[in-house]
Amino acid sequence: MTRKNFLSLSAVLSLSMMMTVGCPVYADDAGAPIPPGELMKGDPNKENAKPGDTLESKVTTGNGLPPQVQAAPDGLDPATKPMTTGAVLSTPAETAEKASEATLIHEHEPGKSPTLPEAAGAPKRRPTVALALGGGGARGGAHIGVLKVLKENNIPIDYIVGNSMGAIIGGFYAAGVPLDDIRRMIQDGSMRKAYTPMPLAPKVVLAGLQKLWPFKGSNPYAGLFTGKSFRKYLTKKLPRPDMQVQDTKIPFSAVATNLVDGQAYRISDGPLAIAIQASSAISPLIKPVPIDDKIYIDGGVRANLPASAARDTGADIVIAVLVDEPMQQIPARKFKSYKGIASRMADIVLAIADERQLQFADVVINPDVTTIPVLTKKTFYAKKAELSGELAARKALPAILEDLKNPPKADASVAAARKKFNI
Repeated sequence: MTRKNFLSLSAVLSLSMMMTVGCPVYADDAGAPIPPGELMKGDPNKENAKPGDTLESKVTTGNGLPPQVQAAPDGLDPATKPMTTGAVLSTPAETAEKASEATLIHEHEPGKSPTLPEAAGAPKRRPTVALALGGGGARGGAHIGVLKVLKENNIPIDYIVGNSMGAIIGGFYAAGVPLDDIRRMIQDGSMRKAYTPMPLAPKVVLAGLQKLWPFKGSNPYAGLFTGKSFRKYLTKKLPRPDMQVQDTKIPFSAVATNLVDGQAYRISDGPLAIAIQASSAISPLIKPVPIDDKIYIDGGVRANLPASAARDTGADIVIAVLVDEPMQQIPARKFKSYKGIASRMADIVLAIADERQLQFADVVINPDVTTIPVLTKKTFYAKKAELSGELAARKALPAILEDLKNPPKADASVAAARKKFNI
C-alpha cells in the first residue's frame, strides 16, 4: 500500500469514526423535501380502539414501545406497516440475524408529542419519561454519570432510546445491569478490546493488502472488524445470553441506520446483543449487521442524538443527553491534513444534525466533553466523561423536576422547550 493510499484510507476511517449525521429527511421523486408524515393510526392503549381509527395518540405495546405500525411520509399510504422480519434468533451463536420489529423513525412536528387528551374525571397520572442517549465513543461514558444522578434523585425512566455508545450503555442499563458493572466494563478497557480486538493501524495495513490480493469467499458486507468478539462480549455481560430487546426491565430501543434505504430505524424486538451491535457498527471500521432485508450500521449516520425516536415512544417528557463537542472556531493551520479536514467536515454535519434533533427534546443534558477524544485507550478519559455527565445532570435537575411537576403541553412550542436546554 502506498503512503498516499494509506493516508486516504486513514482519512476515510477518521471521518467514519467521527461523523454522525442527523434525523431522517424524506424527499419526493424530484428531490424536493417532503413534510413529516401523518401520525400513527390506532391506539392500543384504549380497549375499544380499532385499526384504522385516526388518533394523535400515545402508541405503545406491552413493553411500552411502538407496535408494528409506522407513520408514512406525506404522499404514501399512512396505514402502510413497516417491513417486519421473521423469527428471532434462538441462540446468539446463529449467524443469520433476525428481529421481529424494526420501526422507521417518525418525525412529529418539533416540540410536539403524540399524546392523547386526558379523559374527563380520570385520575391524574405521573408523566412518562423517555431518555435519549446519543453516540460519541469514549465521550458516551458521560451517560453513566447522568444515569447515576437520575437514579439518586428518583427520576423515573419509562423508556430508553440509544444510539451507538448510548445504545450500549442504555441497553445494559435497561436490561438491569448495575451501573457499577457498566462502569467497570468501560473503565477496565474490556469493552474497547472486544469492540476492536486488534490495534487499528495493523488492521488498516492488512485491509490494504486484502485489496491488492483479495481473499476468496470474503463476505460482501465488509468491515475491518467482524464484530463477532463484541457480540460474544455483549452476550456474556447481559443478564441472559439470549436476552431479547422486548424483555428488558425498562422498555428499550436501539437506533440503527439501514444501508438499503438510508433510513434510521428503532430496533425494539429481537436479540438484545444484536440490536446493540447493529446500533454501534461504525462503518467501515465494523462490519455491518444484516437483519432480514436490512443491513444496519451505526445509528449515528442518521440520528446520533435519537431525540425524535424517543419522542416516538409517546412519552410526556423527553430528556436528551448530547455528548457531542460544540462547534468552535479553530485555526486555519488545522486544515493542512486529511484528518483535520475530515474531522471538521464531521463537526459541521453533526452540528446541523444535533440542532434538528434538539427540537424534539424537552430537556437537554449537555456534558462538557471538549477535551475527551472519541476513541481512546486511556481510562482517565472514561472517568472524566462520567464526572462531566454527573455535573451536567445535576445542572439540569431543576428543569427535569419542574417538568415532572408541570408536564409540557403537547402543543408546546420549540421556543418554550429551548428555555430548558442546559447548553
